[in-house]
Amino acid sequence: MTRLARGAWPCIVLGISLWAGVAAGQEAARPRFGPATFEAHARFLSSDLLEGRGIASRGGQLAASYIEAVFRAAGLQPAFEGSFRQPVAMTAFHSDPEAQVGVEVGMLRVHLLLGEEVVGINFGLPDDRLASDLLFVGYGIHAPAEGWDDYKDVDVRGRLLLAFVNEPGRDDPSRFRGRALTIHGRWTTKLEQAARRGAAGMILIHTDADAGYGWNVPYNSMTREKFQLADEPWRLPFSGWIAEPALRRILSAGGLQLETLRTEAEKSAFRPHPLPTRMTVEARRSARTVQGENVVGVLPGGKPGTVVLSAHFDHLGIGPEVAGDTIYNGAVDNGSALAVFLSLAQGMSAVPAAQRPTLVFAAVDAEEEGFLGSTFYTRHPAVPLAQTLANINFEMTNPWGPTRDLLGIGAEHSELQAMLGRVAAHRGLAVSTDSAPEQGFFFRSDQLAFARAGVPALWLDGGTDYEGRPPQWGVQRRAAYRDTAYHRPSDVVGADWDWRGLQQIAEVTVDLIAEIARAGQVRWLPGSEFAPPPPPTQPVR
Repeated sequence: MTRLARGAWPCIVLGISLWAGVAAGQEAARPRFGPATFEAHARFLSSDLLEGRGIASRGGQLAASYIEAVFRAAGLQPAFEGSFRQPVAMTAFHSDPEAQVGVEVGMLRVHLLLGEEVVGINFGLPDDRLASDLLFVGYGIHAPAEGWDDYKDVDVRGRLLLAFVNEPGRDDPSRFRGRALTIHGRWTTKLEQAARRGAAGMILIHTDADAGYGWNVPYNSMTREKFQLADEPWRLPFSGWIAEPALRRILSAGGLQLETLRTEAEKSAFRPHPLPTRMTVEARRSARTVQGENVVGVLPGGKPGTVVLSAHFDHLGIGPEVAGDTIYNGAVDNGSALAVFLSLAQGMSAVPAAQRPTLVFAAVDAEEEGFLGSTFYTRHPAVPLAQTLANINFEMTNPWGPTRDLLGIGAEHSELQAMLGRVAAHRGLAVSTDSAPEQGFFFRSDQLAFARAGVPALWLDGGTDYEGRPPQWGVQRRAAYRDTAYHRPSDVVGADWDWRGLQQIAEVTVDLIAEIARAGQVRWLPGSEFAPPPPPTQPVR
């Protein structure tokens, strides 16, 4: 990969001017963005110099310092008693490269190939060892509101559980949300459920169809350090993944088929049951204390309420070599989004305070580890969440040019859907539905932390109908990114990048902020899993 030449440090290009427009019947100053601004931010933040922006790494610290410098130059105020930094205490766990995972089933006695067939981390096993018959728990879901409980009344304390990822009934719209993944299908939700019930560990079954990504993703995730908040109350002693071919071989030795387990798990009457398989895990626990940090700036406004704009600045750092490269630059994930986020900080600071609500710009850490930075922020916000109208999150934002449509992932949970619709209509754009709802993108970035804390949130992005491109080009281009660059060293700025795509999202965001401020509130829609329960009915006296 090309390194930065000596003296080739990119400058922070402002590229912003103001023009007078009419909004809500009055003259309003609006920022105008130039493509060079986005390019400058994205190229620097995804350069080799930042070494993939790993959590608490030198590259991650450089990224945080760069973000703070942009905030200071733009006139944002420190969010925390004179500081832009919010320390995030974490514990880092590392997988044991010499771990042994043995399986006994029938006459079969094997050790699974670490990395190729199984991955896992010891987060707190007594004596660094776990031996247990596998207890199959279906999808590992407990969702009373959906009428679903895979655990029933079975005691799983001290057991090693086996579960599918995703959720049942994906072709049945009457179950959960049909094809659309809900929070119950997230693998982290399953691990938390197992921890709450006192399980010793959980092995998740990886199939490309269930996970929505290849084996390389859990492999990369579990063979590098894993981070958790230092005060995490639900820590499962062991968690891991098993590859589909390895599990099929094990099941076959016991006279079972994966399809049989799937059929059982799809029934609401399913009850956990042991498999004729004993698994032994021997793995050293390796842990260290780590301090990450969020970088947060505030633009006080004259209109009521606060809107939080967020984007994560961490990525995967330096990792396993792929095609001679070890730096996971993260240009799309999440350099593209940071370019929009930082350009908005520069642009909105030029808008008079009286014409906008208070804006909180939260560059959050450790998203790749399960939204740790954003979760920590929602527990310790710069502005009380009760005063926060909405969260607009930027994640892997469209770098391939302007589109005729927009995506508001998660907007369907709240009045943000109608607000984005009005913004799009004013600009002559369509609002498209998520073409891959089974991927559960709303549950895979920082907007989820805000939604779980009660703040209506969305992931704002461009659509797939690209200007000047043939039909399906956008779908194919995004699929190519997922297949060849996502969470790989090849996630770098591409020759086909068109910075006008990022500019379009920034301009739409300005309009959406104005729409939120004009409404003065954003309510959850009935039926959303994030909507607060109705108040109890008072008895008639």
